[in-house]
Amino acid sequence: MDSFTLLYHPRAVKNLRRIHPTDQKKIIKKLEILAKEPTSISLNVKKLINTGQSYRLRMGNLRVNYEMNKGKRKIYVWNIDYRGNIY
Repeated sequence: MDSFTLLYHPRAVKNLRRIHPTDQKKIIKKLEILAKEPTSISLNVKKLINTGQSYRLRMGNLRVNYEMNKGKRKIYVWNIDYRGNIY
C-alpha cells in the first residue's frame, strides 16, 4: 500500500523551525509513520470534534493538527506547536 503524501501549511513549517531540533526530529519521524500507517494505534491521534476530517497528533507537550483526505491519500499538516499555543 502506498503512503499518504504529506503537505505542510506555511504556518506549520514556520512553527516547526522554532521548535528545538531534538523535538523537530521526533515530529518528523511521527509524521513519516503517520503517512505510512494513518490508522496506527501506536500514534496518539484523536479526531477533533466538529471539524470534519481534522485530527490531532500528540507528542508530549507538542501538537500537530492535520486533515486527512483518504480518497486522495493526502495529509495536510496545518499547524505544529506546543499545547499552550495551538488551541
